[in-house]
Amino acid sequence: MHDSNGSPVEVDVTIGRTPKRAASAKVLQVLLTEEAPAIREAVTEMIERDGQARVAFGTDSEAAALRELGATHYDVAIVDLRLREGSGFGVLRGLQRRHADTLVIVLTNYAMPAVREYCAALGATRFLDKSSEFDKVPALISDWARRRGI
Repeated sequence: MHDSNGSPVEVDVTIGRTPKRAASAKVLQVLLTEEAPAIREAVTEMIERDGQARVAFGTDSEAAALRELGATHYDVAIVDLRLREGSGFGVLRGLQRRHADTLVIVLTNYAMPAVREYCAALGATRFLDKSSEFDKVPALISDWARRRGI
């Protein structure tokens, strides 16, 4: 499909309409740390749906996330606290030291007040209960990008 100028236009074939973001708009780069492969896949599909963000790196390992954070800047980090190797708390500490301007969303099943407070102390921007607030992630990313003029 092409626009009126003859330029190609990306079409989302699953719903039959063009994405909400223009092709020239910045695509936010996302680091996703999540233990469960099925949830990593679901989060990826959910946030990439409108073309505004792209999961550039996904892992279930604290060490892999920290290596990646040492080499690459991310606009958004989505962090589960329970990981196959290490924990999300270590990822939060790495983000706090190296990426203070990154939107950091903790998405976890451990939504107790003390855990929420500790994550905030480690620099988490938002804290979501995976079981009841999972679907809020795309709106948080969109709102954050809009406030920053991205």
